[in-house]
Amino acid sequence: MQELKIYTRYSSKAITPVSTKNSQAALENPNADLERESIDLNAYVSNYPEATFFAKVAGDCMIGSGIYPDDLLVVDRSLTPGIGDIVVGIIDNEFVLRSYYTQSGKEYLMPDNNYFKPIERNENTPFEIWGVVPHTVIDQRRRNNARINRFEKLLR
Repeated sequence: MQELKIYTRYSSKAITPVSTKNSQAALENPNADLERESIDLNAYVSNYPEATFFAKVAGDCMIGSGIYPDDLLVVDRSLTPGIGDIVVGIIDNEFVLRSYYTQSGKEYLMPDNNYFKPIERNENTPFEIWGVVPHTVIDQRRRNNARINRFEKLLR
């Protein structure tokens, strides 16, 4: 099973954008006089803070969806899962990270890694959906090697 560490959400400070202009991927000079708009990350990730938790990924069953070990997940227990949503489930009192899927009246927790098998909800494998993952926080610096490999292939 994929291990997750669950954290409660605490209030955080608001952040301010460095630019109010639309851009592809550029940043304005942070010292420029700009109209400032605050963004509260807590409000951004959920409308129900008491139902929102953070979880740290400890396995690799969702790497096809871009979720790797040590990534941080926002888990919202107030959401109802839809087909294809990434969810935190509970099987045998353990948290699992999978994608929710239904077909022909059957429910599944689907991995996004070919080394794992789908889990079908039945009398032998009952599972509970504990929460839905609407957001992930990715450490882009840990992804540098993969990005560099892609760049090198492009330049060949």
